[in-house]
Amino acid sequence: MKSDDERKIIKTRRPKLNQSERLLIEHMWNVDQFSQSEIARRMNRDQGIISRELQKGNTVDFGQFSRKELLNLPIHARIKYSAFRAEYISKKRSFRYGQNTKLTPELQELIEHWINVEKWTPEQIAGNVPDVEVSASTIRQWARRGQIHINVGTRRNGSKVDKERDKTLREKQQELARLRQKLVESGDLVKHSIFDRPKTIEKRTQFGHWEIDLVLPAKTKDEVQFDNTAIMTFVERKSRFYTLIKIENKRADSVIKGFDLFYKRYGSMCRSITADNGIEFVSWTFLEHVQRELGVKIYYATPSSPHERGSNERKNRELRKYLPKGNTFRNINQPKLDALSDKINMKPMLQALNGKVPADVFEIEYTKLARNRRAYAKRKQKKSSE
Repeated sequence: MKSDDERKIIKTRRPKLNQSERLLIEHMWNVDQFSQSEIARRMNRDQGIISRELQKGNTVDFGQFSRKELLNLPIHARIKYSAFRAEYISKKRSFRYGQNTKLTPELQELIEHWINVEKWTPEQIAGNVPDVEVSASTIRQWARRGQIHINVGTRRNGSKVDKERDKTLREKQQELARLRQKLVESGDLVKHSIFDRPKTIEKRTQFGHWEIDLVLPAKTKDEVQFDNTAIMTFVERKSRFYTLIKIENKRADSVIKGFDLFYKRYGSMCRSITADNGIEFVSWTFLEHVQRELGVKIYYATPSSPHERGSNERKNRELRKYLPKGNTFRNINQPKLDALSDKINMKPMLQALNGKVPADVFEIEYTKLARNRRAYAKRKQKKSSE
């Protein structure tokens, strides 16, 4: 007779929820308004699975409610389940957790070349060889398992100073990886998809959500730029307010410097940023600075889908009327860009704003935001003094 421990070991694990089951949950929760326990009973699933699934696919934006209003809402009003959203998040998580962990023959050959021929260490390979997107510890694990062949004598004995330096480097990299993993787990360093945006951003009902892009100068026939400067463009989604920041080049430090100037001017009215997948915006350095240090969430559009940032694209076309393609930005300074954006912001928008100008709408929305924040601060102060 098998013991309880043996029964636990051989117990088969239930398969994960599929798209059909998620559609069934969506109907039973949103339409039939069954309880979590009733859905679990009908689907022969654990209630905890149903509870987590409902949270995963919830499309309600809690930011539009106060805590008191939220607690007074019935459970079916607090959770509007979307099978599509839950399926997307599930696929994204499974892709992220399994990403870059498989040792392919091509990757094995590449790592062996850098170790055996170029005499690089795993720490030097990780993060520096473009096609090797794994950590140094992963490379060492593969080597210990015999999945990577390292020639005898390739590992240097090294002096005591070399060994201490390598040890210090490994410790720093491990600490950095540990801290970054904590940030990823906390959500500060997650690269949010545009599909994760709340409805308040999608429908432009809330002020303070911006789109960001880069406008580049002219190129030669060989696709080489005449100069390295660029213009960062920002559009506030609700008011269509447009602002421009000149940067020296597309490197991470210059992009961060340009964003800091934008944030210095408009940080008090910046809730989120929607960007494309350009290398200047998807770098961990930029993401960590904006999301962790400044506390501004970044949403990334689908690659090759400029229509998902339509406001920014339209404003950039407007900018090209003043700065046609084929010109350089060498002689353009920040005051000139400020004057240019002021001119664009004073143009009436007949359809998007019913004939109003972005500058006026922006001023009205900013005044509302400041008034609401003052009222909130007074309520908070009054509550704390009671």
